[in-house]
Amino acid sequence: METELVVRFLIDLAPWIAAYLVISLSLNLEYGFTGIPNFGKVLCVSGGAFIVGAMPGQIIAWIYRLGEGMDYFDNHAQIMSRVNDVLAGNILLGVLMLVLSLVAASLFGAALGYISSIPAIRLREEYLAMTLLAMGEILILIGDNYKGFIGGTLGVFVPSFLAAVPPTLRGFVMVTIIVVIAVAVYIFVHVLTLSPYGRLLRAIRDNEDLALSLGRDVSSVRREVIVLAGALAGLAGALLALNSGAVNARNFSRANHTFIPWVMVLVGGAGNNTGTVVGVILFIIVSRLIDVSKRELQALLPFDVVWLTPILLSVSLLIVMFYRPQGILPEKRLETLKPPRVQYPATRRDKQ
Repeated sequence: METELVVRFLIDLAPWIAAYLVISLSLNLEYGFTGIPNFGKVLCVSGGAFIVGAMPGQIIAWIYRLGEGMDYFDNHAQIMSRVNDVLAGNILLGVLMLVLSLVAASLFGAALGYISSIPAIRLREEYLAMTLLAMGEILILIGDNYKGFIGGTLGVFVPSFLAAVPPTLRGFVMVTIIVVIAVAVYIFVHVLTLSPYGRLLRAIRDNEDLALSLGRDVSSVRREVIVLAGALAGLAGALLALNSGAVNARNFSRANHTFIPWVMVLVGGAGNNTGTVVGVILFIIVSRLIDVSKRELQALLPFDVVWLTPILLSVSLLIVMFYRPQGILPEKRLETLKPPRVQYPATRRDKQ
């Protein structure tokens, strides 16, 4: 029985770790390697989730003429039930729509990243951070107030792309897909940051003027990084939507999808992808343990247990900033060129 509970707990943790790992890796690519203080991650994360909630269900309903003559959002539950019935009888359609949704979420995240880079790309530090922070709230307000996007305040359901899979295996298969995608993103970001392009990003972060003096177009590189990170964040938003099965604008906030990834990156070690993994795993495990132990913890605490996670989050960040500002796993300095081995000519004594 205990083994079964542990397995269930790990399966519950896996998609959250995977999704937040992708968000944090995208932030680490921007801030840890390029020095871009993006406090608007929620913009691209929510954008990817909104696309998964808004696009595939309406496409399937339009193709099969489900709920013809009815408003999609006013009759959303009824139409979505019919959509899932179609997917239950066509596994290829479900896989195709799943892949299409992930690609569309990434492209939409990249587009949002490009749009946010236009006014912000030439700004520095505080002004750049404030601009991106303000832009991060725009899409959430649109999603919450405009019903024609994701149903307004009521939100929308995500189609059950794996409806053709037996119910006993459906959850496990979805978790496996999410984890595999997160691992692929980690490998991609790790290889990218070890490449010459990654060394260019570090050069811009450490000394922008030096990079300019060497003929590098710093503004273009920073835009490329924001667009790439936006695509990864949009993909992460899609993973969150697939895991929850529904999308509501009010479930996305700068606290959960901007500040928490910042803490994960800083605690784990900015500029170190492995450190980011450690930060994500530590925070998700602690927060989920608190969630499942709220009743027991409430009897021990003099305040409401809902504040325990933010308090631990703040305290851990302060401790790291005071005593280990480089994070648990500091960035490893890479040598661009190894020192050559000097071969001295053999002397007469050596020959003897």
